[in-house]
Amino acid sequence: MEDTNKTYKTYKVNKETCIGCGSCSLACPEGTEMDTDGKAKVISSAKVEECGGVDLCPYGAIEIENGVEAEETED
Repeated sequence: MEDTNKTYKTYKVNKETCIGCGSCSLACPEGTEMDTDGKAKVISSAKVEECGGVDLCPYGAIEIENGVEAEETED
């Protein structure tokens, strides 16, 4: 039986941090692609996760938008 309570991460590209080098698109072509603005965009968070998640970008432009690692801790 499949675990339906699993939280999946959603990734996004921080357009201010992205320098448009394309290294993420080369390393993970099924997860990211270059957008019309010359910056990368995530097309599949699941593939980005498989390719390395936030570590996919050498400049730190790929961020977790929501998911397990983005949950707030209690104060």
